Amino acid sequence: MTVQLQGMEIIADVIRKNYDLGEVGLPRPLEGAHQRRHRKMIVETSKGVFLAKTYTRAVVVIDALNFQHRLSEHLFANGLPVARIAKTKTGKGYVEVDDWVLELQEFIKGGPMILTMKTLQISANALGKFHKVCFGLPAPPRDVNMWRFSEVPKDIFLNFFKLAREEKDESSLMPYFNYLVEFIQRSAQELSIEKRSEFEVGLIHGDWHGANLLFSGEKLLAIIDLEFAGQGCYLEDISYAISNLCIRTSTNIDKLRARTLTLLERYEKRRTLSYAELVALFYAVGIKHITTVSYQSKNNPNVAGLSPSQWMERLSFQCRWLEEQSRKARWGEKL
Repeated sequence: MTVQLQGMEIIADVIRKNYDLGEVGLPRPLEGAHQRRHRKMIVETSKGVFLAKTYTRAVVVIDALNFQHRLSEHLFANGLPVARIAKTKTGKGYVEVDDWVLELQEFIKGGPMILTMKTLQISANALGKFHKVCFGLPAPPRDVNMWRFSEVPKDIFLNFFKLAREEKDESSLMPYFNYLVEFIQRSAQELSIEKRSEFEVGLIHGDWHGANLLFSGEKLLAIIDLEFAGQGCYLEDISYAISNLCIRTSTNIDKLRARTLTLLERYEKRRTLSYAELVALFYAVGIKHITTVSYQSKNNPNVAGLSPSQWMERLSFQCRWLEEQSRKARWGEKL
């Protein structure tokens, strides 16, 4: 009598048949992981612990996996830490089963980056090195707008403002709202399509933030989540890094300045920003920052412990600071 395997048993059976890993335990869901685009599971074997991912079997998905695996090998060969891809018995980086695909990665026992000046330096150096060693590497078009850091989606921002009005009197919010609208408009000019020809493009990570940098203490263990990597503008990676790692948690001017200068100084040891990039960068940071907070508020009004009205005030303060840095860069003043 043939036993019909179900659920996680199917995954375990596919791994046993296609990988040389000895004993394979029953996979379990990865706690706290987003499961939107694919399932993520932990698998314990005789030869180590692995992260299993399943995808829909489609040509576009397989092409993307092949690129991500080539990129991962390239980064590793150039001294950047990544989660290594486990090879099947036939040497492939994934298994195709019916209408789905299975991939196994080395499981990295680290945690998201905890912000210190040391980890900030390490992350900035890694980003600069990523851009430098990947220069000229063939990169596919990304499945998102390459210039998405150049504008705030109007509907998302207005919904964010609506949430703020639900908790606080509109008149008290209008100074912040009006300034942010003006900032967004000025950013559109500084990041206009006419000026983008001055911004260098190449292979970017596409999602550079603390959760995608796995650390143990102050040691970078792995750069993860290469799904958004592809042809893009370097300003997108840099603006997201500054937004997430330097600006997001503070309204202390000394901290904003120290963190941002540290990141830029370390990054530019690997790749120098042009004058046009440096002037535009601070507007790109603001746009990325406003967009991220507005988008995250859709699922939970309180983002990183702050309500929408509190974020309106914080965003206004932070964007004013960013705009001042752009002015200094434009006139060659010390940041």
